[in-house]
Amino acid sequence: MSLSLDSSGSSALERSRLGASLIFETKLRGYQPSAETLPRPRLTESLLETRPALVLISAPPGFGKTTLLGQWRELESRPFAWLTADASDNDPFIFWAGIVSALRHAKRGLGGAAEIALRSSRADVLDALVPLIVHELESLKGELVIVLDDYHAIENEACHDSLAFFLDWKPSNVEVALSTRHDPPLPVSKLRAAGELLELRGVDLCFTAEEEATFLNDGLQLELAPNTLGVLHGRTEGWPAGVYLASLSLRNASDRDEFVDGFGGSSRHVVDYLTEVVLSMLQPDQRDFLIETSILESLCAPLCDAVTGRTASAEMISQLEQANLFLIPLDDHREWYRYHPLFAGALRSRLSERETGDVVELHRRACAWLAEAGRTDAAILQAMAADDVESATNLVLERWLADPLVHLGPGEAVLKWLEPLPSSAIRHDPRLGLVRAWAMAMLGRREDAQEALRSVEAADHDDVLPDGSSFAAMLALFAACFPGDDVGGVVEASRRARAAEGALSPWWQPVSLFSAGWSDYRSGSAEDAKTALEQAVLLGRRLEQWLLVSAAEAILARIALAAGDVDEAQAWAVGALASIEAHGLTDHPGAGFAYVGLGATRARQGILDEAAELIESGLVRLRARGGHLDVADALLVLAPVRRALGTSTEARGLVESARAIIESSADAGALGSRLEDVARALTPAHRRIEGDSDLTERELEVLRYLAEGLAKRDIGNLLFLSYNTIHSHTKSIYQKLRVSSRQAAIERARELGAL
Repeated sequence: MSLSLDSSGSSALERSRLGASLIFETKLRGYQPSAETLPRPRLTESLLETRPALVLISAPPGFGKTTLLGQWRELESRPFAWLTADASDNDPFIFWAGIVSALRHAKRGLGGAAEIALRSSRADVLDALVPLIVHELESLKGELVIVLDDYHAIENEACHDSLAFFLDWKPSNVEVALSTRHDPPLPVSKLRAAGELLELRGVDLCFTAEEEATFLNDGLQLELAPNTLGVLHGRTEGWPAGVYLASLSLRNASDRDEFVDGFGGSSRHVVDYLTEVVLSMLQPDQRDFLIETSILESLCAPLCDAVTGRTASAEMISQLEQANLFLIPLDDHREWYRYHPLFAGALRSRLSERETGDVVELHRRACAWLAEAGRTDAAILQAMAADDVESATNLVLERWLADPLVHLGPGEAVLKWLEPLPSSAIRHDPRLGLVRAWAMAMLGRREDAQEALRSVEAADHDDVLPDGSSFAAMLALFAACFPGDDVGGVVEASRRARAAEGALSPWWQPVSLFSAGWSDYRSGSAEDAKTALEQAVLLGRRLEQWLLVSAAEAILARIALAAGDVDEAQAWAVGALASIEAHGLTDHPGAGFAYVGLGATRARQGILDEAAELIESGLVRLRARGGHLDVADALLVLAPVRRALGTSTEARGLVESARAIIESSADAGALGSRLEDVARALTPAHRRIEGDSDLTERELEVLRYLAEGLAKRDIGNLLFLSYNTIHSHTKSIYQKLRVSSRQAAIERARELGAL
């Protein structure tokens, strides 16, 4: 590196001499913590305990970088050589003249040789000056910290190169600390790999909720309530400058809770700070990019291209991230980002100064891109920001109709879509009312769904939904799918829905078939149910409606069990669980059918522990789904399993829970008779018959079923026992009662009061 003359004819050496003589004392003094400064022990302790070659504190403005360095110095026993850099230091000689001054300010006698070298016309930064400083530091007794605050002000490549050289050769007793708004072009990766780097970034410097509360309540005596502190922490996300700016207004606020509720990026102090400290230092194209993309809750390069009309958003985002401009990555791939909420609010305040039409166009572009990308929530919000209720309505309807995971899902997503729309739009558009009622019903909020549906039923039924389905047909299907606890009602509604099937789009036909199969099964018409459910499985697979397919397969397994075909039941039940496992739906409320179906099959196979676990998993999901009769059915499946596992009291409790549901239902269908069958099986009988003739509990259970006329194989199915075991129990009963036939055993048991 050699010296050269600039355009004015003065040499860099002359400039360095001038710079060395004009190093302001304030640049060497460093930050002095004030009484309002919050101690940061969780940060200062790491600085005190480690001895890396380089401490890099890199964060946006207002994160307390300089404050932290000052607090560290206050607690240290080592001397600090402090230089606060500014634009005037963008010359390697002036830069190192400042460092030499900092060294001499920190420790008497240190840097004397380097200062003499600075006055020499032969001085060269890399070849002479830096090695000389290294040599002086090697002879230093004790340790030293060199702080270069505001290093982002250094843009000169020669300065970076000389500092990198210094970091390579400095002695181990010297630690260098940099504070900067963006990462410098220094060998940071090499130091990190060698374990010689301590990094503190914005996420580390943010106040925790506890630190923020300590600062505001203990330090400033603001006496904010816990809820108010929580809201403020959510707004600031721990940004120290944001907390301090809020405190400036809180000190004089007449209603502090009200102030915090309204605090955001449009608050006067925040806007002034970010405008003066951040935005004013940016290039016009960077400032425009930030302001225009501030409408986005999350952003990526293609979305920003679409919104701004530019084609280099990826490069712009990279620049902004490197500059630590309040850009927070949302994934590990550096694809999606968001702005700090206060920064975004300040940008939107600037955006509000533009023409309304220009702002609306930005929202429309964002809506179009997000809708195309399938980010429905965000697209609807952008449509409403553009005051485009029609586009938002169409998005809700189209996405609800197009995705079976939505219209057959738990409903939260749909209700979230509807939230931004004005209540008047939902009230006056029966299509949206139907969507809202359907979503509530899927969430198990049956009363809310019926209330929402009543206003819809009074509306014009000539509407056609975007998928071509008639509004009247959809109302009939709704009644079939969500009849409440009325099996007779759902049978009738299913017939109406099947009659209107031609007015439904293909997407809804499997739903219509499933509702018909469910109602037939619950009413005891197993053969009709089997036909409808098999068709629902076939169509549902074709349309990838896996929740519906799984539920239909599970009910088909139950039908096969009732018919005594355990192999067929096994095939349907295993398929039901496979349908949801393959598509990540095992935690969905609708998956409850699959767990109960497979549990019932395992019980019939005698695998009782697994059966109980599966049925209980199904119950959890069915309760969340809100179908009371489905819950009662599962309870009746679980009760005999619990009885077989030896917990008779729990089994009877399950039956009573099922009874309460069934007796409160308008029409429980075939569940009523099934309830009595299970209850009889669990009712204790008198064991003492006569003299030394003592029937066991199991033998008395078998005897009751013999009295009801059941075949031995059917008794085995009910008690989860093999045919041979039932045959052995029957033989024992005959011997103990001293009879030789079923009828004689029944008559003798009645004579003795055992039946």
